Amino acid sequence: MMLNPFYPPYFGGTEKHLYEVSRRLARKHDVTVLTARLPGTKHESIEEGVRVVRTPAWVLKHLPRPLPPPLPVTPFSLFELDREARDADVVHIHNRFVYGSADVALIRKKLKKPLGLTLHNARVQGVDFATDSMAQFYDDVIGKKTMAECACIAGVSRATIETTVPRKMWGKTRVAYNGVDSRLFNPRVSGNEFREEIGFDGAIVLTNGRLVKQKGFEYLIRAMAGVDAKLVIFGRGPLESELKAEAKRVGCDALFYTKRVSDGKLAKMYAACDVFALPSVWEPFGMVLAEAMACGKPVIGTDAGGIPEVVTRDCGFTVRKRSAAALKEKVKTLLADKGLRKRLGAGGRKRAVKKFNWDNTAKDYEKMYDEFVW
Repeated sequence: MMLNPFYPPYFGGTEKHLYEVSRRLARKHDVTVLTARLPGTKHESIEEGVRVVRTPAWVLKHLPRPLPPPLPVTPFSLFELDREARDADVVHIHNRFVYGSADVALIRKKLKKPLGLTLHNARVQGVDFATDSMAQFYDDVIGKKTMAECACIAGVSRATIETTVPRKMWGKTRVAYNGVDSRLFNPRVSGNEFREEIGFDGAIVLTNGRLVKQKGFEYLIRAMAGVDAKLVIFGRGPLESELKAEAKRVGCDALFYTKRVSDGKLAKMYAACDVFALPSVWEPFGMVLAEAMACGKPVIGTDAGGIPEVVTRDCGFTVRKRSAAALKEKVKTLLADKGLRKRLGAGGRKRAVKKFNWDNTAKDYEKMYDEFVW
């Protein structure tokens, strides 16, 4: 049984991971997902072999910082959990900040079920003072107790595990990297449509992410000042106006692309770029790097969190976080050498297909359960 606040049709990084893993596990096992009910969805349904139970919820979309919208309020969640988890062999949490002491007590003390946990986010550092403080306080007071009750803990990177889980618990942890759909994100996709849409046929450096502090976009903007290329920043978020002002201040040719797009359109955006860069100061994994690599693009990441586990020397570069100078150097190196871009793009494609695929992720869960639960 999997627990997460949201499930498709709502798609974020955690929801994509849960969806891809659950439907693969459902080929061999009975899988139930307990989640919040969204408008237009049924209370219970079978979706690609997964039994999805959606508990009544109010979804809060406008919350004060540092609380991240949206957030579901599910007044009957404990009742549904008590009823639905009775037949489960393992109950697995995918958001440690939503499922707290009451849920863990029900699962472990009353139902006496083995508990699993996936860390989709590392211990929060480098976002802002309020977010860092609240998230770290939660982990220190509640999160560690939840981890102590777990039979097994998965992390989307080794760095996520090592920065979040107390060392004495590392023995029950395993890495379950995120995957990427390498059939959808592939080098055969054409970027001409996107280039025509934005009316630009020169060199493009693309980045992709929510416009928030932890993504470090201000450092990439400063790095691109004076570089003969357009920076395309794809994403939405509270820092949009601030980042646009910074681009204007330093003289960076930046296009902020804030439309919502399908994964198919996103693949065309990757295809249109010459270089993909992610300047994060905090990053548990870096899904967008794996997507760009699957599209055959050379990538630049930072040394933040799990990024060095994604980007190796045969597919791109990692640089110091918060260093505009280091970013600029690698961007200019790649833009000046088409052969290097091609070689690193091919290496990235090979690595993404082999290392970061959802079949591997689902197998990692099975191995973890075989070792610690079943």
